[in-house]
Amino acid sequence: MDTEALLMMMKGALVPTIVIAISQSSAVANVTTTTGYLAALISVSAQCLQPRAKFMKVMFFCLLSLCVTASITCLAIYTAVKARDPKSDERDDLYDSSASAVAAIWLFVMIWVGNALRAWRMAELQDPIVASSIFAVVVLTRAGNWSSTGDGFLFIARVIKTFLIGFGVAAGVSLFILPRTCRGGVFDDIRGFVKETNAVLESLAEFVNTASRTNFLTRQKTHLSEDEQQQPSDSRFASARSHLTRASNTLNALDAKLQADLKYSRNEVAWGKLSATDLDEMSVLLRDVLLPLSGMSLLPVIVDSFAEAESRLQPSGLASSSSTIQEQAPIDNSIDALAQCLGDTKTLVGAGLQYFLLRLELTGKSPFKRRPSDVEAATREFAPMGLDVSSPDFASSFQLKTKEMAAAKEKLRADGFLVRGSTPSSQHENSDGDLDTNMVIHQDFLLVLYLFNLQTMVLDATLSLIAFAKRKMDDGTMKRWRLLGPGHHLSPRSRKEKKGTPRGSEEAEDMDRNVQGLEVVDLVHLKPANFLERGSDWFRPAAHLVGSDLSKFGLRVAAASLSIGIVAFLHQTHEWFIRQRGVWAMIVVVIGMSPTSGQSFFGFFARIMATIVALALSLVAWYVVNRHTPGVIILLFVANVIEYYTYIKKPHLFGPSIIAIVTLNIIIAYELQVKKLGIAVAESAGQPYYPIYEFGPYKLAAVAVGCAVSFFWTIFPYPITAKSKVPALAGGSLFNLARYYSATHAAVDSWIHKGHESSTVTHPSQEHTHLRHLLRDFYKQELLALNRLRMHSHFATYEPPIGGKFPSAIYGALTAGMQRILTILSLMAHMAQTMPAPSFQKLGAQPSDWPSHHLAAAWASTDFQFQATTSLFCHLASSLAHAAPLPPFLAVSETFPLMRHLHKINSEMLQMQHSYQPAFTAFISLELLRTVLSLELQKQIE
Repeated sequence: MDTEALLMMMKGALVPTIVIAISQSSAVANVTTTTGYLAALISVSAQCLQPRAKFMKVMFFCLLSLCVTASITCLAIYTAVKARDPKSDERDDLYDSSASAVAAIWLFVMIWVGNALRAWRMAELQDPIVASSIFAVVVLTRAGNWSSTGDGFLFIARVIKTFLIGFGVAAGVSLFILPRTCRGGVFDDIRGFVKETNAVLESLAEFVNTASRTNFLTRQKTHLSEDEQQQPSDSRFASARSHLTRASNTLNALDAKLQADLKYSRNEVAWGKLSATDLDEMSVLLRDVLLPLSGMSLLPVIVDSFAEAESRLQPSGLASSSSTIQEQAPIDNSIDALAQCLGDTKTLVGAGLQYFLLRLELTGKSPFKRRPSDVEAATREFAPMGLDVSSPDFASSFQLKTKEMAAAKEKLRADGFLVRGSTPSSQHENSDGDLDTNMVIHQDFLLVLYLFNLQTMVLDATLSLIAFAKRKMDDGTMKRWRLLGPGHHLSPRSRKEKKGTPRGSEEAEDMDRNVQGLEVVDLVHLKPANFLERGSDWFRPAAHLVGSDLSKFGLRVAAASLSIGIVAFLHQTHEWFIRQRGVWAMIVVVIGMSPTSGQSFFGFFARIMATIVALALSLVAWYVVNRHTPGVIILLFVANVIEYYTYIKKPHLFGPSIIAIVTLNIIIAYELQVKKLGIAVAESAGQPYYPIYEFGPYKLAAVAVGCAVSFFWTIFPYPITAKSKVPALAGGSLFNLARYYSATHAAVDSWIHKGHESSTVTHPSQEHTHLRHLLRDFYKQELLALNRLRMHSHFATYEPPIGGKFPSAIYGALTAGMQRILTILSLMAHMAQTMPAPSFQKLGAQPSDWPSHHLAAAWASTDFQFQATTSLFCHLASSLAHAAPLPPFLAVSETFPLMRHLHKINSEMLQMQHSYQPAFTAFISLELLRTVLSLELQKQIE
């Protein structure tokens, strides 16, 4: 366990311990009286371990929801008292059925609406709505017994003070004891990003080195026998591939976490050096490093795709082994050179990123011990390359090293063509009298050029990070600390452009369209034509809102809560409900209700096991010190530290860990409350005193009942299963990929025609900015869609296999394929926006130019139709979302379509001697990625 995790466990354990400790003071106990133990529950639900900006935002909503809920419960008590039968006040029993019915209706509506809002913004409204629901449950289950509003208002005031004590202690600990900032989380993510970047480059070098030794890249062409394939080196190759995949996945996860942390860091007031604008710029520069690294990590997938495609097209026996052996030597030389360059790239990138961390003071030194100078350690590490990260001329030295690597790679290029024609041995004439020829594409050379190009992109991105760090040193940003305010999100111009970004089908539904001369709003409504139609138009969104999934979830939570709470509103059982503390079962329902049955089924057993552990720890804390208050509080702190381990180290067990922490603290808080107030005062609220060995099992029973009821209402009247949502989520993700592909195609089209004299774009800069916003929005939407898909696929595995098991392997492969497609499209868009565009001069006009007039002709030819790929994405999305079969005769585009067309037009454009030109290598990389995209789509169809 690391020191930071241990400190966070201790910080989290401190909050309920402080609340319970101060409750032993008469000043606090006289305010809260019998509701004091609720303060411990609220202090835990406030989530004090969140970073400061996020905590303050959630705390604002907590206080807002508390005020709103208290106001509504006051209104509910007023209406309940007014609904009472006057004769009921003359009886000794203060219960009134009319008042109870009114209170039950208010409680049902409040839980319904509140939990619908909770499902709308789960990350921000989870804790506020849980707290407000607990407030409403505690107050309104007693509303049928109050004969006057004064009694109810006094109880509400006491509960409000109890909640504010819990919120206040949580806020104090969060802000003043080991405070965490969102900026600190961003810096941790950056340090982890640098570490994993080095791991990816090291794994990639190991993979290529192992592949070259096992002839992996040419295994399909040489057709090795089974005996030759079963070599000891294969295990090393599989290990290298596994390491590369794992490091790449970790790097992508860190990038997603970095983007999420940046959202709150922009709104944070902090004392530091780097502003929110600087953090945003750093994230963009790190993304420029990530994209080529992700493309390099696709190497195993690319090789597998090529091998599978070649095995389908060419049986193993048609290739000439002699010609293959003749071509083997230059390929092996290129691969060996690639492995060497990857090692040098790893060293250079590592030195550049270390300089970036050192100059921006992001090395993360431990505050508890003095370590050797990071500058000295880094200098020794990169000394073999002649790089000194402490030197003021490091940026110039780094740039010089990259130029030396580029010059060395130019000497490694092979002569010849990337595409050559071959005539089959059984020559025959076609209908035009010409001999049929096949085009043979040297895929190995393409892969080498592709990786060389991505290495250059990684080095250029690292150089940008170095330049950023040097600029911040030169302009004085890193010389002094300052008070930093929230950053500006978007300029007015950017907001205007963002408004033009399509939001999806929702906007399309609200747009008026002309169909056969009639203005149509949607499939079943014409445009309102009179006052009555326009005035009643608001019924449509209201009906849509009530029938939405959010409303249905809130309705289920309300029904589950009232299925237990109804006992509190019946004359025969309301006293039993109060005496046996049935409100705790309702609280468990509110805390633990989940949108899908997979989450509830998994949480059902996890919460019960967590409660058993909490019960055992409470008995230990109570009896080991023989019930002495100081010793109990100390052991309570230790027990809380133990339970916060799951909270911090196992985020997927968040619900069960919260139940366990709450159970432990409520048991101890109740026993100490009775010890402080006395049994007579403790029983004045109508709840008899139970010793801990009885009260603990009561809590366990309440948790079991609450979990069982919540699970029942998740599957009744019909189950909202996670598996039922997976196909629709997968279809939505594929449809978003279709839009992303179209935007990427537009970016590549702009790259090809950049600088064309006949360009008709009036404001190219505005068009490029708008396209950049589109690409960014589609990328973020796809990341969120894939995360939701993974989450529901995970929970679907815990659902009962009624009628058969969930095909987790199929959807896992589908999700992995969509992640690869997202990486491919992102890299293509990045190349189109950053790489130099080809020239429109003729071939040979300038030695440094690679012409694109033939490329533009191939791009506009009928052989290349990007609409077919977009249509294929949409067909796949519709088939998954609506469980409909695919149309017949669907096919993906052929491999390397532009290269084939260019070979027919002018084969000299595909000579390897152009490999030193950035536009040529960019074209090769784009064409290879497009081919891999087609092969990946072929897998999705199959």
